[in-house]
Amino acid sequence: MTATELEYIDADAEYIQLDRTETLETEMQDDNDDNWDSKNITTMLNLYLQNLDKFRNPKVRKKNLWIDIGAAVGKTPDSCDKKFRNLKQTYLRLLKKKNTDGCSHIKWPYFNIYDQIYCVDGEYQPEIQQKILEVSNEGVVAKALLSIRSGTTYATELSENGHSSNPTDEERKKVTKKRYAELKRVTLEMRDRQRMVEEKLDRLINIVEESNSIQRERNALFEQFLEKLNQNR
Repeated sequence: MTATELEYIDADAEYIQLDRTETLETEMQDDNDDNWDSKNITTMLNLYLQNLDKFRNPKVRKKNLWIDIGAAVGKTPDSCDKKFRNLKQTYLRLLKKKNTDGCSHIKWPYFNIYDQIYCVDGEYQPEIQQKILEVSNEGVVAKALLSIRSGTTYATELSENGHSSNPTDEERKKVTKKRYAELKRVTLEMRDRQRMVEEKLDRLINIVEESNSIQRERNALFEQFLEKLNQNR
């Protein structure tokens, strides 16, 4: 694996290396049978970008596209498909890291290419949004719960120690109540965001199903045409 394939992210003026073990497990699973270098990977991804509309078209067989790309980079179609998926997992991990830590720049050389693949008109595809939403929700809820736990623990300690209420204690109770209200707001916001993503996914599923239905009807009509053609011979 070349040095350019190591994953780094820029945070607080330092590059924090991601879990190298996980990276190697993900990106080099297929390297035992097929060695990839940065040139081959870049060529494959650029060809994917050139055929992006075809890859997004449910009527086009992805296998045929990978055959053409594989021939161009000197790899098998299955090897190209597997490598693309492995790199996608790395992209998703970095994207989650970016959204969690607020990193403005990522050094991984293929990040921008995957952004072009999965970002349409400035908006990530529903599949990617779902992944981002999952890690975002986990972080928000964890922080809210930690904040609430801190407030309730303080109130409990006051009660156990037998301290009487004073203005400071009352303020602490108000803060705790406010935190509970914040958690409720965050929960409702999460549900709304989840619902929006699910609605987008449902629309995509309906489009694909409708497209498949139309394709099946066309195939049936074509078969009928061939049968009549054979009968008239």
